[in-house]
Amino acid sequence: MKTMRIVQTAIIACVAVVMVSCGSSREYQGRSYPPPRPQSNFNLVISSHPGLMISRHPSGRYYYRDTHGHIYWRGYGNRYYLDRRYMNRSYYNHQQYNDWKRYNNNNNGRSRRRY
Repeated sequence: MKTMRIVQTAIIACVAVVMVSCGSSREYQGRSYPPPRPQSNFNLVISSHPGLMISRHPSGRYYYRDTHGHIYWRGYGNRYYLDRRYMNRSYYNHQQYNDWKRYNNNNNGRSRRRY
């Protein structure tokens, strides 16, 4: 009976040693990774939908600010168009650009103001 307990204890000890030794021996020193790249691809035109938080500018125009801080001004068809100052920072498709350009050319220069 005593030999059974000794064998059981030895097996449990061996299993515990194997489990502990299977862990990674490599030490990680709180390596800090670079922050994610800023978003370079965003929409030029956003359609209005429920849940879109719209604000009113002191000039009376409506605008939407996305999570990255880009400002979209309200245009025709209840759609929101990206402010001009962000145009050189984005990559976009031609259809969106043509629609955006048509809005800015027909808007009598109101979107060109810097607030």
